[in-house]
Amino acid sequence: MRPLEISTLANCRQGEYNPRMDEISLRGLTFFGRHGVNPEETSLGQRFGIDVTFWLDLAKAAASDRIEDTVSYSAIFKLIRTEVEGVPSKLLEHLAGRLVDRIVAQDNRILKVSVTVTKLNPPLGGSVTGNVSVTLLREPGAKSEIDR
Repeated sequence: MRPLEISTLANCRQGEYNPRMDEISLRGLTFFGRHGVNPEETSLGQRFGIDVTFWLDLAKAAASDRIEDTVSYSAIFKLIRTEVEGVPSKLLEHLAGRLVDRIVAQDNRILKVSVTVTKLNPPLGGSVTGNVSVTLLREPGAKSEIDR
């Protein structure tokens, strides 16, 4: 039996044991965007809710109190805003995928990310008080169905 080793980022991304998986979350973000299949959704636009959690090792930041030792949630917020308020996507799944890709590309210390995109007032007909959402959970480097 091998002794327990401290995992490196490369090992974590290859699916080996990670002794420390901390998280940073941005919840309840609301932006105006023009995403949707229906023409009125892209011409009039609507509000979208975004929840993001990403996992990484925060031990160094917890000890040092230095911004360089973490992933800036302010930077993540700015890239979320750029994507949601930018180029329209027909599907919530596509917008969520774009967000995942941008967040993972932001910093190689991010080991896993969850993105929920919520259409706060979906055009479902009638009096609708609910919402519709899509959540993607991804680990960088993991194979998806389109990669197989």
